[in-house]
Amino acid sequence: MHTDPILFVFGSRRIAVPAESRTAVMNLCLRYSLFYRGMSWQEDGGFTLLTTLRTAKRMQALCQTEGVRITIHSAQGLPFLLRALCRRAGLLIGLFCILASLFLSQCFVWDIRVSGNGSMTTSEVLAELRACGLYRGAYLPALRASQLENRVLIASDRIAWISVNMDGTVARVQIIESVTIPEKEPIRPANLVATADGQIELLELYRGNAVVSVGQAVRKGDLLVSGIYDSQTQGLRYTRAAGSVFARTERSLRIEIPLAYTEKVALESECAEISLNFFDFSLKIFKRTGNSEQSCDIIETERGFDTLGLSSLPFYLTVTERIPYEESPAVRTHEQASTLAYAALERELALLSEGLLLLDKRISVTATEDGVILDCTLSCIENIAAQAEFDVLE
Repeated sequence: MHTDPILFVFGSRRIAVPAESRTAVMNLCLRYSLFYRGMSWQEDGGFTLLTTLRTAKRMQALCQTEGVRITIHSAQGLPFLLRALCRRAGLLIGLFCILASLFLSQCFVWDIRVSGNGSMTTSEVLAELRACGLYRGAYLPALRASQLENRVLIASDRIAWISVNMDGTVARVQIIESVTIPEKEPIRPANLVATADGQIELLELYRGNAVVSVGQAVRKGDLLVSGIYDSQTQGLRYTRAAGSVFARTERSLRIEIPLAYTEKVALESECAEISLNFFDFSLKIFKRTGNSEQSCDIIETERGFDTLGLSSLPFYLTVTERIPYEESPAVRTHEQASTLAYAALERELALLSEGLLLLDKRISVTATEDGVILDCTLSCIENIAAQAEFDVLE
């Protein structure tokens, strides 16, 4: 049932009229122009009325004079709510503090949202902004976006461009990071040497003098492309050999999975610490004392109060959970070990596939008393050329 706004502001009383008195009460209301709202019929034939405090007092006097029975319930509305709050000074002061804090917090930065960063983490960007005067809790009227941007560009070697826009109490910061150009080192001559045994399939050279040909077998460490040109007219010339030398190679992978292993069993988690954060201020409101002898994992999460669809609030909880665990011995079957071995092989092949072309693979699995051994021989084509610098002796 909805309460009339006027009755709520000035206070009201609900009057219950039994079935035998309803005609008499209605006649009194018509005769003396008694104001009422919110008539609600009851199952027994009676009804209830909502009236102002003054009307309820007058109706009670008239009904006593006429011998009409009614029941007047307790008063309700804003005056009585405020009176109840005044009896609880602590609650009233707390409510006032909350409202004052929310009002005053409109003058401060609640949150900072960073975009455009790549190599820099958000924490690093926030540290740079803090040093220049922008942080959670910064006084909004004192912030000047253009001055702040200039300070950041002067102070930071890693930020090349920045834009600060205020969206209410949220600072939206966009940055472009500086591109670091590495210093040029003196160019030294170099050869291309083989990093593995293989048979040459293809040469793609940009600089250098090839000393091997297609179809030739080479061993690890052999010279493939020389960085020295020998000319009868100009003598010796040196360069930095560059290019790719593709060869057919073989690789061997061995994966061993034991049957006996140590299993990590997580126990029931427990809350270790709770902190209330307001802007950049932190207050611990709960901490579990005592040191646990068990090994445990620590998980820290931030929980905000914006579940009502509001923008990010300036306060949040930091909850630290401790998840103890025990390490207990366990044994897997040969089938389980074999499954793990094949899964490990797939991960190895996925890493290798980025730098080579797989032609063939041969797999053998050996089951022992202690575990499973998987041997894999790969036939592939890969670039085996690597630069090896050398000094020129005059």
